[in-house]
Amino acid sequence: MERKGKTVKKGLVVKPIISSEMNSRCQVDLIDMQAQPDGNYRFILVYQDHLTKYVLLKPLTHKRAEEVAYILLDIFTTFGAPCILQSDNGREFVNKVIEELCSMWEELKIVHGKPRHSQSQGSVERANQDVENMLATWLTDNKTNKWSEGLKFVQFMKNRSLYHGIKCSPYEAMFGTRAKIGLKSTSLPESIIHKLKSDEDLETALNSIKTTYEINAEKHIEKKSIDTSYEEIIDIDEEPADIIQSRKETIEKKKSESLHNLNVQASKMKTNSESRLREGKIGESVKIRIPDVDKARSDLRSILGVILSVKNNNYEIGTTEGKLQQLYARNQFEICKESFVQIETVPTTPPISLREAARKFSNLGGQGYDRCNCTQQCKTNK
Repeated sequence: MERKGKTVKKGLVVKPIISSEMNSRCQVDLIDMQAQPDGNYRFILVYQDHLTKYVLLKPLTHKRAEEVAYILLDIFTTFGAPCILQSDNGREFVNKVIEELCSMWEELKIVHGKPRHSQSQGSVERANQDVENMLATWLTDNKTNKWSEGLKFVQFMKNRSLYHGIKCSPYEAMFGTRAKIGLKSTSLPESIIHKLKSDEDLETALNSIKTTYEINAEKHIEKKSIDTSYEEIIDIDEEPADIIQSRKETIEKKKSESLHNLNVQASKMKTNSESRLREGKIGESVKIRIPDVDKARSDLRSILGVILSVKNNNYEIGTTEGKLQQLYARNQFEICKESFVQIETVPTTPPISLREAARKFSNLGGQGYDRCNCTQQCKTNK
Protein backbone atom coordinates (compact mmCIF):
# COMPACT_ATOMS: atom_id res chain seq x y z
CA MET A 1 0.00 0.00 0.00
CA GLU A 2 1.05 3.61 -0.60
CA ARG A 3 0.81 4.42 3.13
CA LYS A 4 3.34 1.70 4.04
CA GLY A 5 6.24 3.07 2.00
CA LYS A 6 8.80 5.55 3.23
CA THR A 7 8.55 9.17 2.17
CA VAL A 8 11.59 10.17 0.18
CA LYS A 9 13.50 13.10 1.65
CA LYS A 10 13.97 15.63 -1.12
CA GLY A 11 15.55 18.55 0.73
CA LEU A 12 14.29 22.06 1.19
CA VAL A 13 12.10 24.19 -0.97
CA VAL A 14 14.74 26.85 -1.47
CA LYS A 15 14.07 30.57 -1.21
CA PRO A 16 17.54 31.90 -0.37
CA ILE A 17 18.08 35.13 1.56
CA ILE A 18 21.01 37.22 0.32
CA SER A 19 22.61 40.03 2.34
CA SER A 20 24.25 42.74 0.24
CA GLU A 21 26.32 44.32 3.04
CA MET A 22 28.40 43.17 5.95
CA ASN A 23 26.42 43.49 9.20
CA SER A 24 23.07 43.96 7.44
CA ARG A 25 21.85 40.60 8.81
CA CYS A 26 23.44 38.53 11.55
CA GLN A 27 22.41 35.20 12.98
CA VAL A 28 22.73 33.98 16.54
CA ASP A 29 22.17 30.45 17.80
CA LEU A 30 22.92 28.43 20.94
CA ILE A 31 24.59 25.04 21.19
CA ASP A 32 23.42 23.10 24.24
CA MET A 33 26.40 21.71 26.18
CA GLN A 34 24.54 20.91 29.41
CA ALA A 35 25.39 17.22 29.06
CA GLN A 36 29.11 18.06 29.36
CA PRO A 37 29.43 21.38 31.26
CA ASP A 38 32.77 23.13 31.61
CA GLY A 39 32.59 24.54 35.12
CA ASN A 40 29.74 27.05 35.04
CA TYR A 41 29.61 27.15 31.23
CA ARG A 42 26.72 25.16 29.73
CA PHE A 43 26.02 26.78 26.34
CA ILE A 44 27.90 28.09 23.32
CA LEU A 45 26.71 31.24 21.56
CA VAL A 46 27.35 31.14 17.80
CA TYR A 47 27.20 34.54 16.09
CA GLN A 48 27.59 34.74 12.31
CA ASP A 49 27.55 37.56 9.78
CA HIS A 50 25.30 36.50 6.91
CA LEU A 51 27.42 37.95 4.09
CA THR A 52 31.01 37.18 5.09
CA LYS A 53 30.13 34.05 7.17
CA TYR A 54 32.52 35.32 9.85
CA VAL A 55 31.81 33.46 13.11
CA LEU A 56 32.24 34.47 16.75
CA LEU A 57 31.98 31.87 19.55
CA LYS A 58 31.28 32.73 23.18
CA PRO A 59 30.70 30.44 26.20
CA LEU A 60 27.55 31.03 28.28
CA THR A 61 26.56 29.94 31.75
CA HIS A 62 22.83 30.22 30.99
CA LYS A 63 20.67 30.99 27.98
CA ARG A 64 18.80 33.82 29.63
CA ALA A 65 18.16 36.85 27.43
CA GLU A 66 20.13 39.08 29.82
CA GLU A 67 23.37 37.11 29.45
CA VAL A 68 22.96 36.69 25.68
CA ALA A 69 22.36 40.45 25.35
CA TYR A 70 25.48 41.23 27.38
CA ILE A 71 27.65 39.06 25.11
CA LEU A 72 26.05 40.53 21.96
CA LEU A 73 26.66 44.06 23.27
CA ASP A 74 30.38 43.30 23.46
CA ILE A 75 30.28 42.05 19.83
CA PHE A 76 28.23 45.03 18.61
CA THR A 77 30.57 47.60 20.18
CA THR A 78 33.48 45.91 18.36
CA PHE A 79 32.05 45.16 14.90
CA GLY A 80 28.94 47.35 14.90
CA ALA A 81 25.31 46.32 15.33
CA PRO A 82 23.37 44.62 12.49
CA CYS A 83 20.07 45.85 11.09
CA ILE A 84 18.45 42.42 11.51
CA LEU A 85 19.12 39.94 14.30
CA GLN A 86 17.95 36.43 13.58
CA SER A 87 17.68 33.42 15.87
CA ASP A 88 16.23 29.92 15.70
CA ASN A 89 15.25 30.10 19.38
CA GLY A 90 11.90 31.79 18.75
CA ARG A 91 10.64 35.32 18.23
CA GLU A 92 9.91 35.81 21.93
CA PHE A 93 13.54 35.02 22.77
CA VAL A 94 14.87 37.48 20.17
CA ASN A 95 12.48 40.19 21.33
CA LYS A 96 13.70 39.81 24.92
CA VAL A 97 17.31 39.99 23.77
CA ILE A 98 16.63 43.13 21.71
CA GLU A 99 14.81 44.74 24.65
CA GLU A 100 17.78 44.04 26.92
CA LEU A 101 20.20 45.45 24.33
CA CYS A 102 18.16 48.62 23.88
CA SER A 103 17.96 49.13 27.63
CA MET A 104 21.79 49.09 27.76
CA TRP A 105 22.26 51.04 24.50
CA GLU A 106 19.45 53.54 23.92
CA GLU A 107 20.61 54.52 20.41
CA LEU A 108 20.44 50.92 19.21
CA LYS A 109 17.65 49.86 16.85
CA ILE A 110 17.39 46.28 15.57
CA VAL A 111 14.52 44.24 14.17
CA HIS A 112 14.14 40.46 14.47
CA GLY A 113 14.33 38.04 11.55
CA LYS A 114 12.05 35.11 10.89
CA PRO A 115 12.35 32.52 13.68
CA ARG A 116 12.51 28.79 12.91
CA HIS A 117 12.86 29.60 9.20
CA SER A 118 15.05 26.84 7.87
CA GLN A 119 15.86 28.49 4.55
CA SER A 120 17.35 31.55 6.25
CA GLN A 121 18.81 29.81 9.31
CA GLY A 122 20.56 26.99 7.48
CA SER A 123 23.91 28.81 7.33
CA VAL A 124 24.35 29.14 11.09
CA GLU A 125 22.99 25.60 11.58
CA ARG A 126 25.79 24.29 9.35
CA ALA A 127 28.23 26.44 11.32
CA ASN A 128 26.99 24.76 14.51
CA GLN A 129 27.81 21.32 13.10
CA ASP A 130 31.28 22.47 12.02
CA VAL A 131 31.92 23.99 15.46
CA GLU A 132 30.87 20.81 17.24
CA ASN A 133 33.09 18.63 15.00
CA MET A 134 36.09 20.94 15.24
CA LEU A 135 35.67 21.31 18.99
CA ALA A 136 35.53 17.53 19.44
CA THR A 137 38.77 17.20 17.44
CA TRP A 138 40.48 19.96 19.46
CA LEU A 139 39.49 18.34 22.77
CA THR A 140 40.80 14.98 21.59
CA ASP A 141 44.09 16.39 20.29
CA ASN A 142 44.71 18.39 23.47
CA LYS A 143 43.43 15.66 25.82
CA THR A 144 41.24 18.05 27.81
CA ASN A 145 37.58 18.67 28.57
CA LYS A 146 37.88 22.47 28.86
CA TRP A 147 35.84 23.27 25.76
CA SER A 148 35.41 26.92 26.81
CA GLU A 149 39.18 27.39 26.27
CA GLY A 150 39.07 25.64 22.92
CA LEU A 151 36.39 27.94 21.49
CA LYS A 152 38.95 30.66 20.67
CA PHE A 153 41.05 28.25 18.61
CA VAL A 154 38.00 26.67 16.95
CA GLN A 155 36.73 30.15 16.03
CA PHE A 156 40.06 31.01 14.39
CA MET A 157 40.22 27.70 12.51
CA LYS A 158 36.63 28.07 11.33
CA ASN A 159 37.23 31.61 10.03
CA ARG A 160 40.45 30.57 8.26
CA SER A 161 38.77 27.69 6.42
CA LEU A 162 37.55 28.01 2.84
CA TYR A 163 33.79 28.60 2.63
CA HIS A 164 32.57 27.22 -0.69
CA GLY A 165 29.63 29.60 -0.92
CA ILE A 166 31.81 32.74 -1.00
CA LYS A 167 34.88 31.04 -2.57
CA CYS A 168 37.24 32.31 0.16
CA SER A 169 37.65 32.17 3.92
CA PRO A 170 35.38 34.26 6.18
CA TYR A 171 38.50 36.02 7.49
CA GLU A 172 39.43 37.14 3.95
CA ALA A 173 35.87 38.30 3.25
CA MET A 174 35.83 40.31 6.48
CA PHE A 175 39.33 41.83 6.52
CA GLY A 176 40.54 41.53 2.92
CA THR A 177 43.65 39.50 3.73
CA ARG A 178 44.56 35.98 4.74
CA ALA A 179 44.73 35.19 8.43
CA LYS A 180 48.32 35.15 9.67
CA ILE A 181 49.91 33.25 12.52
CA GLY A 182 52.97 35.40 13.01
CA LEU A 183 56.07 34.33 11.11
CA LYS A 184 54.59 30.86 10.61
CA SER A 185 52.37 32.42 7.91
CA THR A 186 55.43 33.35 5.83
CA SER A 187 57.66 31.07 3.79
CA LEU A 188 60.68 31.60 6.01
CA PRO A 189 62.49 28.31 6.69
CA GLU A 190 61.85 26.77 10.10
CA SER A 191 65.57 26.89 10.87
CA ILE A 192 65.59 30.68 10.47
CA ILE A 193 62.33 31.25 12.37
CA HIS A 194 63.64 29.43 15.46
CA LYS A 195 66.72 31.68 15.57
CA LEU A 196 64.78 34.97 15.40
CA LYS A 197 64.60 36.87 18.70
CA SER A 198 64.17 40.56 17.75
CA ASP A 199 63.13 42.78 14.87
CA GLU A 200 66.82 43.31 13.98
CA ASP A 201 67.16 39.55 13.45
CA LEU A 202 64.02 39.55 11.30
CA GLU A 203 65.25 42.48 9.21
CA THR A 204 68.60 40.76 8.64
CA ALA A 205 66.86 37.55 7.57
CA LEU A 206 64.52 39.40 5.19
CA ASN A 207 67.39 41.37 3.66
CA SER A 208 69.32 38.16 3.02
CA ILE A 209 66.25 36.65 1.36
CA LYS A 210 65.76 39.83 -0.68
CA THR A 211 69.37 39.68 -1.84
CA THR A 212 68.95 36.03 -2.82
CA TYR A 213 65.76 36.96 -4.66
CA GLU A 214 67.51 39.67 -6.67
CA ILE A 215 70.31 37.27 -7.61
CA ASN A 216 67.79 34.67 -8.74
CA ALA A 217 65.89 37.30 -10.71
CA GLU A 218 69.06 38.12 -12.63
CA LYS A 219 69.30 34.44 -13.50
CA HIS A 220 65.77 34.64 -15.00
CA ILE A 221 64.06 32.82 -12.14
CA GLU A 222 60.47 33.89 -11.59
CA LYS A 223 59.90 36.48 -8.92
CA LYS A 224 56.82 34.59 -7.70
CA SER A 225 59.09 32.31 -5.67
CA ILE A 226 58.98 34.85 -2.84
CA ASP A 227 55.80 34.92 -0.78
CA THR A 228 53.66 38.05 -1.00
CA SER A 229 53.81 38.42 2.75
CA TYR A 230 57.54 39.28 2.40
CA GLU A 231 56.67 42.03 -0.02
CA GLU A 232 54.31 43.50 2.57
CA ILE A 233 57.11 43.48 5.16
CA ILE A 234 59.93 44.62 2.83
CA ASP A 235 58.00 47.42 1.10
CA ILE A 236 58.73 50.25 3.53
CA ASP A 237 58.57 53.07 0.96
CA GLU A 238 54.79 52.99 0.64
CA GLU A 239 52.91 55.66 2.62
CA PRO A 240 50.57 54.50 5.44
CA ALA A 241 47.64 56.28 3.78
CA ASP A 242 48.27 54.36 0.55
CA ILE A 243 48.44 51.10 2.47
CA ILE A 244 45.13 51.81 4.22
CA GLN A 245 43.44 52.80 0.96
CA SER A 246 44.75 49.67 -0.75
CA ARG A 247 43.49 47.51 2.10
CA LYS A 248 40.04 49.16 1.98
CA GLU A 249 39.81 48.47 -1.74
CA THR A 250 40.82 44.85 -1.16
CA ILE A 251 38.18 44.42 1.55
CA GLU A 252 35.47 45.91 -0.68
CA LYS A 253 36.57 43.66 -3.54
CA LYS A 254 36.42 40.55 -1.32
CA LYS A 255 32.94 41.44 -0.07
CA SER A 256 31.71 42.09 -3.63
CA GLU A 257 33.09 38.72 -4.69
CA SER A 258 31.43 37.08 -1.68
CA LEU A 259 28.07 38.61 -2.61
CA HIS A 260 28.44 37.48 -6.24
CA ASN A 261 29.37 33.94 -5.21
CA LEU A 262 26.45 33.77 -2.78
CA ASN A 263 24.08 34.82 -5.56
CA VAL A 264 25.51 32.12 -7.83
CA GLN A 265 25.15 29.53 -5.06
CA ALA A 266 21.57 30.65 -4.32
CA SER A 267 20.65 30.40 -8.02
CA LYS A 268 22.02 26.84 -8.21
CA MET A 269 20.20 25.83 -5.02
CA LYS A 270 16.92 27.23 -6.32
CA THR A 271 17.30 25.54 -9.71
CA ASN A 272 18.11 22.17 -8.13
CA SER A 273 15.23 22.51 -5.69
CA GLU A 274 12.71 23.33 -8.41
CA SER A 275 13.89 20.40 -10.52
CA ARG A 276 13.46 17.96 -7.62
CA LEU A 277 10.23 19.39 -6.24
CA ARG A 278 7.66 20.41 -8.82
CA GLU A 279 4.70 22.48 -7.68
CA GLY A 280 1.64 20.59 -6.51
CA LYS A 281 -1.76 21.17 -8.10
CA ILE A 282 -5.13 21.41 -6.39
CA GLY A 283 -6.80 17.99 -6.37
CA GLU A 284 -3.57 15.95 -6.49
CA SER A 285 -3.15 13.19 -3.91
CA VAL A 286 -0.18 13.48 -1.58
CA LYS A 287 1.59 11.36 1.02
CA ILE A 288 2.60 12.93 4.35
CA ARG A 289 5.08 11.21 6.63
CA ILE A 290 3.91 10.74 10.23
CA PRO A 291 6.62 11.60 12.81
CA ASP A 292 7.61 8.65 15.01
CA VAL A 293 6.34 10.43 18.14
CA ASP A 294 2.87 10.72 16.61
CA LYS A 295 2.32 7.06 15.75
CA ALA A 296 2.46 3.62 17.30
CA ARG A 297 5.20 1.26 16.16
CA SER A 298 2.74 -0.90 14.24
CA ASP A 299 1.02 2.04 12.51
CA LEU A 300 1.58 2.95 8.88
CA ARG A 301 4.35 5.43 8.14
CA SER A 302 2.28 7.94 6.18
CA ILE A 303 -1.22 9.26 5.67
CA LEU A 304 -2.82 10.10 2.34
CA GLY A 305 -4.35 13.47 1.62
CA VAL A 306 -5.35 15.81 -1.17
CA ILE A 307 -4.26 19.39 -1.96
CA LEU A 308 -7.17 21.73 -1.20
CA SER A 309 -5.54 25.08 -1.93
CA VAL A 310 -2.18 26.85 -2.34
CA LYS A 311 -1.36 30.03 -0.38
CA ASN A 312 2.02 31.75 -0.88
CA ASN A 313 3.72 28.47 -1.83
CA ASN A 314 2.20 26.77 1.23
CA TYR A 315 -0.28 23.95 0.73
CA GLU A 316 -3.56 23.30 2.53
CA ILE A 317 -4.10 19.53 2.71
CA GLY A 318 -7.17 17.53 3.64
CA THR A 319 -7.69 13.87 4.52
CA THR A 320 -10.73 11.65 4.71
CA GLU A 321 -10.72 12.27 8.48
CA GLY A 322 -10.60 16.06 8.21
CA LYS A 323 -8.59 19.05 7.00
CA LEU A 324 -5.13 19.42 8.56
CA GLN A 325 -4.50 22.51 10.68
CA GLN A 326 -1.05 23.52 9.47
CA LEU A 327 0.02 24.59 6.00
CA TYR A 328 2.72 22.43 4.42
CA ALA A 329 5.80 23.44 2.42
CA ARG A 330 6.56 21.51 -0.75
CA ASN A 331 9.33 19.46 0.86
CA GLN A 332 7.02 18.12 3.58
CA PHE A 333 4.97 15.82 1.37
CA GLU A 334 5.32 13.62 -1.69
CA ILE A 335 2.96 13.84 -4.66
CA CYS A 336 1.37 10.49 -5.53
CA LYS A 337 1.34 9.20 -9.09
CA GLU A 338 -2.27 8.08 -8.75
CA SER A 339 -5.36 9.66 -7.22
CA PHE A 340 -6.27 8.17 -3.84
CA VAL A 341 -8.22 10.97 -2.12
CA GLN A 342 -10.79 13.29 -3.67
CA ILE A 343 -11.55 16.82 -2.45
CA GLU A 344 -15.23 15.84 -2.08
CA THR A 345 -14.29 13.17 0.50
CA VAL A 346 -12.73 15.68 2.91
CA PRO A 347 -15.26 16.42 5.70
CA THR A 348 -16.16 20.03 6.52
CA THR A 349 -15.50 19.53 10.24
CA PRO A 350 -13.03 21.82 12.12
CA PRO A 351 -9.36 21.30 11.16
CA ILE A 352 -7.39 18.64 13.02
CA SER A 353 -3.70 18.18 13.80
CA LEU A 354 -1.49 15.63 12.08
CA ARG A 355 -1.27 13.65 15.34
CA GLU A 356 -5.05 13.52 15.60
CA ALA A 357 -5.35 12.45 11.97
CA ALA A 358 -2.75 9.72 12.55
CA ARG A 359 -4.71 8.55 15.61
CA LYS A 360 -7.93 8.31 13.62
CA PHE A 361 -6.23 6.31 10.87
CA SER A 362 -4.60 3.98 13.41
CA ASN A 363 -6.18 0.67 14.39
CA LEU A 364 -4.46 0.86 17.80
CA GLY A 365 -5.33 4.41 18.78
CA GLY A 366 -2.13 6.20 17.72
CA GLN A 367 1.01 6.68 19.79
CA GLY A 368 -0.85 6.11 23.06
CA TYR A 369 -0.30 9.34 25.04
CA ASP A 370 -3.15 11.74 25.69
CA ARG A 371 -1.17 14.26 27.69
CA CYS A 372 2.27 15.03 29.07
CA ASN A 373 3.26 12.73 31.93
CA CYS A 374 6.38 14.60 33.08
CA THR A 375 6.88 15.57 36.72
CA GLN A 376 7.78 19.22 36.12
CA GLN A 377 4.19 20.49 36.33
CA CYS A 378 4.21 22.03 32.87
CA LYS A 379 1.10 24.00 31.98
CA THR A 380 0.97 23.35 28.22
CA ASN A 381 0.79 19.52 28.39
CA LYS A 382 3.12 19.31 25.38
